[in-house]
Amino acid sequence: MSIRSGSIEINNLQDIRTPFGVRLSGIYMRSFAYVTLKDRLPVILTKVIDTLSRNKEEIAQRFGQNASEEIKQMVGFISQLKNEIVTNKALKIIPIIENESDNDAIVWNQYLEEKTEKEGAVPTWFNTEWLYCECYMYRALAQQFRLMNALRTYDPFEQQKRDVFIQSLDSIKLVTKHILDIVDRAKLIEGAEKKQEFFKLIKLNLWGNRCDLSLKPISNNTACGNPLNYLENLNDYIIDDDTDFAWQLLNKQKPNDSNIIDIVLDNAGYEFFTDLCLAIFFINFGFAQKIRFYVKHYPWFVSDINTHDFHWTLQHMKTSADTKLQRIAKLSYDYLENNTWTIEEESYWTTFYDFAEMKEKDKALYAKLSDAKLVIFKGDLNYRKLLGDINWDYTTSFKESLRGFLPTNILSLRTIKSDLCVGLPSGKAEMLFEKDENWMFTGEYAVIQATTESICNCSTTVC
Repeated sequence: MSIRSGSIEINNLQDIRTPFGVRLSGIYMRSFAYVTLKDRLPVILTKVIDTLSRNKEEIAQRFGQNASEEIKQMVGFISQLKNEIVTNKALKIIPIIENESDNDAIVWNQYLEEKTEKEGAVPTWFNTEWLYCECYMYRALAQQFRLMNALRTYDPFEQQKRDVFIQSLDSIKLVTKHILDIVDRAKLIEGAEKKQEFFKLIKLNLWGNRCDLSLKPISNNTACGNPLNYLENLNDYIIDDDTDFAWQLLNKQKPNDSNIIDIVLDNAGYEFFTDLCLAIFFINFGFAQKIRFYVKHYPWFVSDINTHDFHWTLQHMKTSADTKLQRIAKLSYDYLENNTWTIEEESYWTTFYDFAEMKEKDKALYAKLSDAKLVIFKGDLNYRKLLGDINWDYTTSFKESLRGFLPTNILSLRTIKSDLCVGLPSGKAEMLFEKDENWMFTGEYAVIQATTESICNCSTTVC
């Protein structure tokens, strides 16, 4: 039955939270999927229009005079896309770019046709899975820019990502001082202090994930003061914490263990800086001999980092007047130059597939991750894809929710910004709902979750 929400007609709309066992969708009015489709995505698209309109002269100088006409075309496209979302229209075929070697739009279009055949109608924004349609919006936007000539490489979120890094520089400089002190004393740090610094940097990296531009103004997007001073006070907000298992894994290196750690990145800006700090720590203390950073192939979910953002961050620090930032940049460039660090682009991260499908849909990437001794997944979107965007019962184990996605040991660092979460003790989620019915939307709480069984040395599957 179709029900109207304001001026929108939504089939099977229900004034409830997402039931357990189903994928998140805009048909549940008390879900973050509904809020996102009704409010957040239209606001994000409006901001892109505003950015293009406000900066059209600067964009034309940078990309050429033909950019002015293409800006008008893009504003028209984005306005139409926004209208289709808020009025719950059907999703459309993504235009194919001729002679494009990596044109995954073909895969998107095949999937849309399959869903249409399976569901008996073309999926609409509120009536299909939230993960699919939210990813579709960013992919459709990226494709439209790629169809342009002058604006083909334009990133509509670039300035926002740069601004949040610059606005966080005071905190970044304080963290820089700490990480460089650790590097300089690496040979003297062992035992309890080594473990303490490991825990500190994991949690610093975790809370860096609060800086998510797609949630603005819900979250505070810049770090204030010295983040290291707040870590202990934030421990109570980590509602599942497997940091110790990660420590056990990395601190007990065996002769035949892999020397690779993979980090599947999330946000640019301050969070990415904390990723760099964690990677520097791993290398200097022998936890890994190689770090592979996985970036996004397209501008994605506003603040997700791509290759261009990666290099801009290092260049900005390199040309800074601050000598400590210059040193972080030099360390990073040295690691990249000698292949200790690599920047990896994989198209799978910007598809609609969840990670349990990777073994079938991208065997090469699954095998690549299997070569690492640990894969760290950053942020909320990666967590949603780990869990298949399914609203599992909150007490479900993290490993069970992965549905067989176990290429190697997995560590998820995630501040909670969508309404799904596993690995909680009985009654914990209910207690948090009593305290704040929106606790899953704010980024105030977090989880550090690992596939712990493979880390433990015990004869049973429960350690």
